[in-house]
Amino acid sequence: MFLIISNPTSGNGAGRSVLNGVQRLLTERNIAFRSETTARPGHASELADMAVRERMDGIICLGGDGTIFEIVNGLAGRFMTLYFAPSGTGNDFVRVLNLPADPIEALRRQLDGSPRAIDVGRVNDYYFLNVSGCGFDVEVLRQAVRFKKMGRDLLPYLMGILAALRRFRPLEIELTMNGRTERRAVTIISVGNGRYFGGGMTPAPHAEIDDGLFDVICVDRINRLDILRLLSRFIKGRHTEMPIAHETRCTSLTIRCPGMTVNMDGELRQMDAAEYRLLPGALQIMI
Repeated sequence: MFLIISNPTSGNGAGRSVLNGVQRLLTERNIAFRSETTARPGHASELADMAVRERMDGIICLGGDGTIFEIVNGLAGRFMTLYFAPSGTGNDFVRVLNLPADPIEALRRQLDGSPRAIDVGRVNDYYFLNVSGCGFDVEVLRQAVRFKKMGRDLLPYLMGILAALRRFRPLEIELTMNGRTERRAVTIISVGNGRYFGGGMTPAPHAEIDDGLFDVICVDRINRLDILRLLSRFIKGRHTEMPIAHETRCTSLTIRCPGMTVNMDGELRQMDAAEYRLLPGALQIMI
């Protein structure tokens, strides 16, 4: 039996209409399922934990990146096959999977697909599938929340960029990676298991979800005018060609910066130190 975990508020309400289509598809396929609708923050984590304890065959994530984040953290490193019916604002993780934009067709492809083990990132006590990090991009995410009602995909994040430019200051961090510790000032530091965030921006253009490595990109301290130049490349993933961007691969790292806000698949948490570990092949999806 599958468990559908549905977020009715995802994608400015798109989740409600997608649920009926998902239920029809599963009924047509004679696939047993149960539907649960999230009612509060953190509820999807509780439902994912229940799915593991009840030995469900898989979870269908009906929502956006925030819903996927909660489900992955409810699994907390335990084995469970995930399917995706993307109906969020950005749908950044499923971009990596090259699925159709239509959530029902995307699910249909997965039901006909083959299993694939992918890596999972862990930072302190949180798990993530796609991109984590801190710096200017986090301020963009913080500001973009104010504009999500304006539309989906990139628009809220572009508005967030304009608002973030007024508030951001570079971060002074201590970075430990590949056996070396250094202090540096950064505009952005991205830790990529996947490639995308912010409705299609590409902070980690060379990351692969099953290669057993994080892609870490540090962008040096730059002024506001240069940030605008950076972002024109950042959106398309070409910023790694710039001399101010430094790309490294690793399986673990630690970032220390008192009071920093860390992004994990679009969810923001404040912490003084972020300890990253990669869990190779820890989750199964269908491709």
